[in-house]
Amino acid sequence: MKVFQSLAIALLLLVFSGSRAQSSDNALIQKGWAELVKDNENTAFRYFWEANEKARRENNTKDKAESYFYLGICSYGASLEKGLQFATKALNEYNALEKTDAEKATLGRYKCLQLISTIYSRQKKYDDALRLSKEVIAELENKKDASGTLGLAYNSLGSIYELKNQNEAAAQYYSLALAEFEKSNNVAYLPTSYCKIGTLLQKKHQKENSLQYFQKALALAEKTQNKQAQVTALIALGKWQLDFDKNLVIAENYCNKARIIAIGLSDKVFEIKTLETLIAIKKEQNNFQEVSQLQSEIITLKDRFYSAEKQQIEKSLEVQFEVSEKNRKLKLISAEKEVSKLTNYLLISVLGLLIVVFSFLYFFLKRINKRDKQLLKAKEDLVQLLEEQKLLKEEQFNNDLEHKESQLSAITIQMLEKNELLDEIKTILSKKDPNTESELKKLVHKYTVQDNNWKDFDNYFESVNKNFYTRLKQKYPDISANDLKICALIKLNLSIKEMASILNISPDSVKTARHRLRKKLQLNTEENLTDFILAV
Repeated sequence: MKVFQSLAIALLLLVFSGSRAQSSDNALIQKGWAELVKDNENTAFRYFWEANEKARRENNTKDKAESYFYLGICSYGASLEKGLQFATKALNEYNALEKTDAEKATLGRYKCLQLISTIYSRQKKYDDALRLSKEVIAELENKKDASGTLGLAYNSLGSIYELKNQNEAAAQYYSLALAEFEKSNNVAYLPTSYCKIGTLLQKKHQKENSLQYFQKALALAEKTQNKQAQVTALIALGKWQLDFDKNLVIAENYCNKARIIAIGLSDKVFEIKTLETLIAIKKEQNNFQEVSQLQSEIITLKDRFYSAEKQQIEKSLEVQFEVSEKNRKLKLISAEKEVSKLTNYLLISVLGLLIVVFSFLYFFLKRINKRDKQLLKAKEDLVQLLEEQKLLKEEQFNNDLEHKESQLSAITIQMLEKNELLDEIKTILSKKDPNTESELKKLVHKYTVQDNNWKDFDNYFESVNKNFYTRLKQKYPDISANDLKICALIKLNLSIKEMASILNISPDSVKTARHRLRKKLQLNTEENLTDFILAV
């Protein structure tokens, strides 16, 4: 769950480029932005790089700063180290621009700080990200900002407070961000902002309101061809179905659509997020085999995304940024000698910190890997246990069925033997004294018509042939109790003679009863009564 929540910060990445390109008068940057909105990162990168090369040839500091900034935006979704590297270069260029255009340099500086804050959030350095975004807000809150940077800073704070379960503070900053984006009609930012508000409403169980925000987000993302925003909105709709309507089929359809789009994105955070939502759905379906498969795919993606080499490069680039920022502040307040001392101290401290961090990271990843293996084994054992329980239940059911069938056969044989015995007694008594014969025949007849055995017979018959009588009565309401007895004996595949003995009637009477039954069942002359009853 913590991994899942931390990935939510990555939603900031899909819209960071926003409408700020509209403030640039560089034609190549404008073309790159138009492609970036549609998530065509490679084409966008090419335009931004051409703008950078042109600016370097012409020694244009402003265009160099802007092109580095947009290269950072275009890069960090797939590579955090590249994004941080370009952001640091842009920051240095904006610092150099202070001498000729202080206003443009100040705005550019805070755009870079917000970009770095977003990258820090991806790296789970939430305290540093919080500090940078607050610095951006403090500078831009009372100024007219057409770049969307202020709205992004609000969004960053909202995401971090949401991770800390401070939902009221998160709602406040998300609302401020949404107001900023709607005021300037920044369509690139709005889908994610709608999803943020919708998610908070979903937590408050506001079913219809949250759904409206998610649907608005998806409609706008599709209209602007913003693929990352489409993935975010589809995942949100899938979770909404999972939480409120419990419609796992629709929820899975949303996530599958999101996954198709996410596979084509260079930023694999969106694919990971889609897979984690599918895992939640598969767990609801008790499909643990597919859960295990999806978890393996996530592990593969994360291994590629968070390789040790990337971590090392990221750390070195973080040092570059911190050193750059520290040098800038020292130039304003200290002499050259003090700058040198503080820089050396900072480098030694960072070196020691890197050693500690890498040591901690090694043992942490090792522990995570061990835990994942244990969890996978536990899930495999659970699936095996469920299969064994299923087999035991099937075996018990078969044993019960065989027992009931044997009981039914025993009752049938008992009834048959009893009536045969009574028929023999009648035959013997017919040769005795007339008065004694009459009394004994009455007694035998009274014993014969008792239906206790039929009650036991019906109970066992119904336990073996579920709802047999009910199905016949529903389909043929005119059928009588005696007809049902005939049907039950036919179901047991007894002969006419055996049926006559059990019912204590003559074989001809059985034939007559079978003929009447055929009429009530509306059978044609060519249809076999026994086959019909056996098929019920």
